[in-house]
Amino acid sequence: MNEKPGYYAIIPAGVRYDKQLPQGAKLLYGEITALTNKNGYCWASNDYFAKLYSVSIGTIKSWLKCLEDNSYIRRVIKYKSGSKEVEQRFISLAPRSENLPRSVRKLTHPRSENCPENNTSINNTTTLGEPELINFWEKNGFGFISPKNREDLMYWVDDFKKIGSTDEQAVQVVKQAMSNAIDNNVRRYSYVNAILKNWESLRLTSLEAVTAYEAQRTQRQKSKSTSRQASTDVYQNQGDVQDEDLPW
Repeated sequence: MNEKPGYYAIIPAGVRYDKQLPQGAKLLYGEITALTNKNGYCWASNDYFAKLYSVSIGTIKSWLKCLEDNSYIRRVIKYKSGSKEVEQRFISLAPRSENLPRSVRKLTHPRSENCPENNTSINNTTTLGEPELINFWEKNGFGFISPKNREDLMYWVDDFKKIGSTDEQAVQVVKQAMSNAIDNNVRRYSYVNAILKNWESLRLTSLEAVTAYEAQRTQRQKSKSTSRQASTDVYQNQGDVQDEDLPW
């Protein structure tokens, strides 16, 4: 089961204006609302949030504890049968458990120090790559990303994985296509899409392969340009044609 962020995050006034909450905790609350599924909970790991906001896992734990202490969220841990090993952690948006799966409704309410990050389906590079790509898109002049373009970028990540890219390689290839569009001052999805189609047809599955190909292509273009310039110089060196040179 995959859990992906919703298009919108919600930060209610009570959270926005609570002076006891760090600003980061307020953003984290919004991210939790975006990840919360129809049953009212999410299971993103501390590692996921830490990478998303470029902070330490300790900072994430601190923000979660602030939200929990002020009754904005509740954390519930499900342990593997017969052991104390964490199987999954659930975060609900309110101190209510009625929307949690029946199997975890009666589980203990964990303290912050007992909440190790868990490796669930949310904690993978493809999912992590989505906010990375969207952030790159919106901060580099493409404008606010539409739901369709957002979805299409993630489809490209999946497509490159199908031809041999790792999760991380696929994300970097898609990001490089956007960089190329920026370099050419054509900040449109259609242009990014055309670049990715070409790279996919050539089965360029890593940033290294893309970089090598683009370097060769640039060199070929320079060589053609030099040849054309040489031909132009030959004609220019012949001077102007006089009337007496014409055959009539």
